[in-house]
Amino acid sequence: MDYVKTQLESFRRQLRNDEGFESDAWVQAANFCVDHNTNLEEALQWSDYAINGVFVGQKNFKTLSCRANVLNKLNRTAEADTVMKQAMPLATMQELHNYGRMLLRQKKNAAALEAFKLNAQKNPNQFTTNMGLMRGYSANADYKNAAKYAKLALPQAPDKVNKEALEKYIPMLEKGQDVNQ
Repeated sequence: MDYVKTQLESFRRQLRNDEGFESDAWVQAANFCVDHNTNLEEALQWSDYAINGVFVGQKNFKTLSCRANVLNKLNRTAEADTVMKQAMPLATMQELHNYGRMLLRQKKNAAALEAFKLNAQKNPNQFTTNMGLMRGYSANADYKNAAKYAKLALPQAPDKVNKEALEKYIPMLEKGQDVNQ
C-alpha cells in the first residue's frame, strides 16, 4: 500500500466533510504535501483555501506560513518571502520564536535575527524574546549583544533547566562561541 497516496485520498475525503470547515484541516493537508514533496500544486490550492475559503479562510500566521512553505517548495521564493512578510506581524510570540529557530536550522541567520527582533518589539522583555535575541545575535557572531540578552533572560528563566542552560551559554558567549551548536 502506498502511504502517501492513501493519505492524500483521506485528506481529499476529509476536506469535503466536516473537517473541511476548519482552516487547520486545509493547512494540515498542504503541509503533508510539502513534507512529502508531493502534489504541490494541489497543496498550493489547499493553502489558498485555508486563507481565503468561504466560511473557512483565516488570514493568520499558521495559514500564511503554510502558503509560504508551499511556495518555497515550488521554488517561488520571492512570493514566499512576500507572504511571510504578511504573516510575521500576525504571529504569536511562540510562533515567531519557532519561526526564528527554524530559520536558524536552515542557516538563514540574518532572517532569523530579524524575526527575533520583531518578536522583541511585539513582546518586549520576555524570557522567550530575550532567548531569541540571544540565539539570533549569537548566530550572527555578535556575541556581545547575545551575552547581553542571555543575561536579561537569566532572571526570567521559568525553570531550573533553562536557568542552567543560560548559566552555560553566558561564558560561551563571553568567549566568542556560538550557542546554537
